[in-house]
Formats: sequence, structure tokens, C-alpha cells
Amino acid sequence: MKQLYFSGDSLGGLPGLVHFGQTGTASSGGVQVMFEAGRPRPGVSLRREGEAFRIHYARPCDAYRGIGLLLAGYETAEQDCAHETLGVMWDLSRNGVLRVEAWQRVLKKLALLGYNSVQLYMEDVYALPDEPFFGYGRGAYSAEELRQIDDFGHQLGIEIIPCIQTLGHLEQALQWPPYSALRDQPAILLVGEEGTKRLIAKMLDHLSACFRTRNIHIGMDEAHGIGQGEYLKKHGLRRSFDILTEHLRLVVELCRERGLKPMMWSDMFFRIGSNRNDYYDLDSVIPDDVKDAIPAEVELVYWDYYHADAGFYHEWIRRHRALGKEPIFAAGAWNWGRFWAFEPRWRESIEAGMKAAREEKLAHAVLTIWGDDGDEYHLKSVLPTVLYFAEWAYAGAPDSGALERLFGVIQEGAPLSYYLQAAKLDQPPASRGLKECTINHSKWILWQDAVLGHLDAHITPDLPEHYRMLADELASAPEDEAVAFAATIARAVAAKAELHMNARAAWRRGDTAELARLHREVLPRCLEAVRTAWEAHRASWHEWRKPFGWEVIEARYATCAARLEALGALLEKCLNETSCSVPEWEFEPQEIEQEISNVYFTYQRAKTPTMIK
Repeated sequence: MKQLYFSGDSLGGLPGLVHFGQTGTASSGGVQVMFEAGRPRPGVSLRREGEAFRIHYARPCDAYRGIGLLLAGYETAEQDCAHETLGVMWDLSRNGVLRVEAWQRVLKKLALLGYNSVQLYMEDVYALPDEPFFGYGRGAYSAEELRQIDDFGHQLGIEIIPCIQTLGHLEQALQWPPYSALRDQPAILLVGEEGTKRLIAKMLDHLSACFRTRNIHIGMDEAHGIGQGEYLKKHGLRRSFDILTEHLRLVVELCRERGLKPMMWSDMFFRIGSNRNDYYDLDSVIPDDVKDAIPAEVELVYWDYYHADAGFYHEWIRRHRALGKEPIFAAGAWNWGRFWAFEPRWRESIEAGMKAAREEKLAHAVLTIWGDDGDEYHLKSVLPTVLYFAEWAYAGAPDSGALERLFGVIQEGAPLSYYLQAAKLDQPPASRGLKECTINHSKWILWQDAVLGHLDAHITPDLPEHYRMLADELASAPEDEAVAFAATIARAVAAKAELHMNARAAWRRGDTAELARLHREVLPRCLEAVRTAWEAHRASWHEWRKPFGWEVIEARYATCAARLEALGALLEKCLNETSCSVPEWEFEPQEIEQEISNVYFTYQRAKTPTMIK
């Protein structure tokens, strides 16, 4: 696309234009772009007028979306946005905190797709005054950093919203002695304590001063066991609903005093009403007195990353409305617990969820990007998901050609097809075509203990070849560090799967030739691939994230390499001794999950069968 030129008066209402072109009249070879506000419906109209282009928009985000369409090669377009708010919630608390400079890059990409909201999910990673152990050693944002992110988003018409926790998910802070008196359970604040109230008030005061918005997400999800720890000892047994709504009323009152408009995750109401503690339990019952106790000011965020049937989303939207609330819909990017966003799952769940959200005319839709179990994913792997979600909002069912063209606008490097190919890191042949899979093979095979192999029952003979072919296919991509990273992971997993599949079996049958081949050829190849992936992952991490948290990932690579070296010593011992005893290979690996669609293992489960307490 040629250089874009914008008239000086456009900058008044769209200050973020400075990031996408130049001010003034188009010179030779340039393209003049004119902007017209006042489109009657949310969305954008793009049309050519001679050698210039006009973008007619309703909101600033629609104008930036128009620039994205223009850069993608569109000359005409007419798109209505189905939602008042199109947002992303980005997890910054599960080990990785994005740098301010990285946020500037991310926000520009989001603007070109038409996003107008970003929620910063921060459990403890914002520095609270006089609270040195809040976000301690975790890269917590300073007030100035938060203001910089807010300022940059504001330029681009993107509202930056703090998304925090005021009840559960606070284990990172509550582990430290200064907060011991505020713990109900290890991750849950002690309801009813004056110290708890003071801490939450301090959170709200601080964040109110850092952001323009008066919207705030107060969390309150997954507070499993609320009232069952220290609270039970101090106050006796109370109905969980009553403890939850009592605390909610307190937090909402604190928000009201500061002019803040709160929203919260809705799952705890449905979980407490379920005999199975299941958010999606069709038999869940929420009593009328609990419905009446939910403050009118608080909005409910309905998160659902798991269903492939639009009918379920319709039902759960109806149930939220039965609580007297118009829900905010939150989908999932399926990047958590893996190295690459899992395309089959995000595609089917977003399609079903956003179809229902459009048909139910929900005003607000948010894509959540979680970092559970270490934040290992390559940040750019979520770009296809972010694009797909935006297309559902602006265009309905996404067109593959449009996706390809727009993807070329928001990233530099390999085309979309390679990013979707990289998602095969977690698509072994046996899983193809299955619905509602949660598998993360590339992660658990890489991190599984190289000697014990306690998950080996899930390694099938087709896996080494699958990963070798995938590595070769990804290596053929145009220069792109994200796809190159995926290729290094695939190569390491291919060699490691071969070791797991063959070493124990060769020892049991006394096949020294195979043991020698594994020791001479496969193990060195695996170690080299692991170290290459390690280096690529380190470079990616420091490009996007603060250094805090990298120590967690580096320890995983170091442990993996150390155990591969231990396997090498064991193989050498077996080759040098005529009767080699290997107790680690005498037990029979068992299937942990009966269905391949459920073969999802965390790092802790993969690295060893021993639970460390």
C-alpha cells in the first residue's frame, strides 16, 4: 500500500492517525484519505473518490478500522459493527507482564481491526503505594507506566480498563506475611475484615488515578471454597451465596464512592447454585433472594470458551437475563497452557459464541487472552484469533480471503496460512476433526521427564513423523520469528517423542543397537533442538514482556535439558553394562485420560508424577 496522507483537521478527532500516515496533501505516489464522522450506525463506510478515499465512521475505532481496510487493499467497504464495545482482555498476571513499548505495538494492531476496549488483567502486577509485597518481584506496573498505556490507547480510541481481583485469584500477593491476616484460603481474601476493605479501597483509589475510564472489572471469579478457611473458624458456617453477595455489596459501595462502574465475572453465582460446582450446570439453581441481592450497578461478564454449539450460548445469555442483567460476552483465545494459540478450539467456540451474541444483540463482546501455567505462548500466535473475533463483530461469518488480507496488515512476516499451520503443534493426526478438544501435546511431550516417561502411554507411533513434517513445513515460511519459534518447538518435540517411544521398549527387549542409535543420533538432535527453542523463546519473551517471569520458563528448559542429559548417561550405562538395571523403566506407563480430546497436562503434571508440597 502506498503512503497515506491525512488532512491536518482530521487529527483533532483522531489523534492516533499520526501512527499510520502523514499529515498533509498526498505527494506523488501517496494516497489522500479523508474522514467524515457521523455515520448513523456503529461501523465504517469506505469509498473511493477519484484518487482519494473517504472513510465515513461512527466512532474513532471505526475510523481506524477503515484505515485497516484501506491498507488491506479495499477500495470500497460497508461494515456495521454488531457491538458497542469490541474488546480484548489480556492476562498480565500469569507470569508475563507486557512492556509499555509492546503495548504500543499491540494497540496499533487492535486499532486497525476496530477494537475500542482493552482490559488489563492484573491480579497483583500494579504497584500499590506503601504495599511493597503487592506484585513483589513480578514486574508490577508503576503508575506512570499505566498512564502511558492509557494515553496511547486514548489516542487510538481504545478505552483501557483495569481488570483486577477483589476476592479470589490473589495467591501471588497473599503468600507474603503482610497479608496473612487477610487470607481466608490461599488465594481468597477474608471477607468482613477491615483490613480487606482498606486494601480494596487502596486498589480502587490507585487505579482511579491511573486511568481515564470510570469502568472497572472487579473480578470475583473462581473463588472456590469461599468461607471455608479462616472465615469458617472466625464466623462459623454460612451460606456461600451470602458471603459472596455481602462482599460484592461492599466492593460495589467502594466503587460507587469513587464514581466507578464495576463489572464482574458471573461464574460464582452459577457455581454456588450447582451441586457439582460447575459454571455450566444446566441444573444450577440461583435462589430469588440471591438474585435480589446482586447490586443494580454491577454488570455481569459471561465467559464461555468451551462450547461449540450456539444453542448453549443462547441458553446461558437467557439465564443471565433472568438475573436481571444484560451480560457482557467473553470468548477465549485458547492460548493458555501451550506454546501456540489452539486454532481448532478458538475457531469453533468463537463462531458459536459470537453467532449467539450477534443474534441476541449483546452490546459488549470481549476476547480473553489468558496465560495460565506460565504464559509460555508466543504472543503473535494470538493474532489470527484477534482478527477472527473482530471479523465476527464487523462482518459476521469471516471470509477466508478477507482474513488473509487483513492479517497482512497487522503483522509483518509470514502469511496467515503459516500461523494456522503452526497451530498443528497441538493437533496430532488422531485428533483431527474432533470437536471440543483441549489437548496440548507439544507442551507436555517437551516438558515430560525424559527418564521417567510417566505419560508415555499417550505417545503414539505417528507423533515423531507428524512433528518432523510440521517443523519442515514451518521452516519454509517467509522470515518470521514467531513461525520460526513454532518450528523449533516442533523439531524438539519430534525428537523427544521418538526417545520416549523407543528407549524404554528397547531396554526391555535388550536391543542394544536401538539404544546405541538413540544415544548417538536422536538424543543429540533432541538436545540441540531444545537449546535452539530455548534461545528462540528467550528472544521472544524479552521482545514483548518484562524480564520478570522468564526465570520460570528458563527453569523449565534447564530442567528439560538436564533430564535429557540424565537420559544420555543412562543410555551410556546400558550400553556399557551387560545387565543394566533401570528401576525407572520397570513400571508400566498408564493412560491418564481415556479420551484423546482430554489429553491436556500442566507443566507440574508433565515434569514428574510426584506432587511437591
